[in-house]
Parts: sequence; C-alpha cells; structure tokens
Amino acid sequence: MGKIEEKKRQKKEALLASAFQLFTEKGIDNTSISEIAKNANMAKGTFYLYFKDKYAIQDCLVAYEANRIFEKAHIQLNNELFQKVSDSFEDAIICLVDCVIEQLNENPVILRFIAKNLSWGIFSNIRISDLDNQNCMDIFDELIQKSKKKFRQKELMVFMIVELVNATCYNVILNHSPVGIEDLKKDLYAAIRSILEQFELQ
Repeated sequence: MGKIEEKKRQKKEALLASAFQLFTEKGIDNTSISEIAKNANMAKGTFYLYFKDKYAIQDCLVAYEANRIFEKAHIQLNNELFQKVSDSFEDAIICLVDCVIEQLNENPVILRFIAKNLSWGIFSNIRISDLDNQNCMDIFDELIQKSKKKFRQKELMVFMIVELVNATCYNVILNHSPVGIEDLKKDLYAAIRSILEQFELQ
C-alpha cells in the first residue's frame, strides 16, 4: 500500500471511529456530519470523499462490527475442541449463535448499536474479509452441504433464527429482563433447533 492509499485508509478509519463514538453516545438522529468530521479532526468536505451521508457510514459501521463478530464465531466453530465434540449441523448452528451472543453480552454497546441498525439486507450481504469475502449465507450453505441435509427456503430459515436471537437477546442482555442470559439460552437454543427441524426436508 502506497503512502496516499495509507493516508486515505487512516482518514476513513478516523471517520468511522468518530461516527461510532457519536452514534453510540447521541444516536444517529442527533449527530450531524459536521460533528463527525470535527470529532475526527477533519473538514466537513473530507467526509463526502468517503461517504455519501451519515446513513452510509452507519451501514459501513454495522457491517464492520457484524463482520468482526461473525469472523470470531466462525473461528470458534472450526476450533479443534468443538470439532471433536460434535459434527452435528444443529450443534454447529448453536455454536455460532452462542459465540455471537457471548460477544454481544461482553459488549452491550455493540449490541445496542447493531440491534437497532442491522437490517436483513445488510446482514445477508455482509462480507467477512478474513474468510475470502464470503457472506454470512455462504457460511450457512457450507454447513448445510457438509451435513448433507436438505432445507426448504434456507434464507427464510436463517432470517427467522437471526431475528429470534436479535429480539430475545436485546432485552435480556441490556435490561436482564425477563431472565438472565444463561436462563434464556436453554429455551432459545431449543427454539432454534425447532426452526431447523421445521424447515428440514425429510
């Protein structure tokens, strides 16, 4: 990477860091582009060299954070210890979900930001850089192929699992209501197994 490209990368990352700080402190509606640029020690015009508007930088941030979370979950899934314990498709999905939940539980700020802004369109197109730019559906497809199972409407199945995890974990992690996260997991994972069974073709 040349000096010019490196400077561009640093400026973009500074804008992303600035936006993330302000969005999580004030919310996107209460944050202006001028504030994002000023907080990153840049002129407002510089912002537009990298992003169309504050919603574009929001989407970029959501994709980046989700990328990082799923990258870690995929590493956990391929951990030798897990591979020795189980090669079940259902267990693999639960492993992925559990790793995601644990990361969000450890960092509620990320949960608050992602849960409010992660649309299905963004989620289904997230490209995981350390996995050759595969998207999240590619990971699920690989697991399905490995299991040799067949499912109807795979995208709907994954959508329902993602929405279920998102909706139930938000209140439990942030407000510890109506139960704690460990109490939630048992029934949540049973519900995920039920969804998988519902969509499986016999």
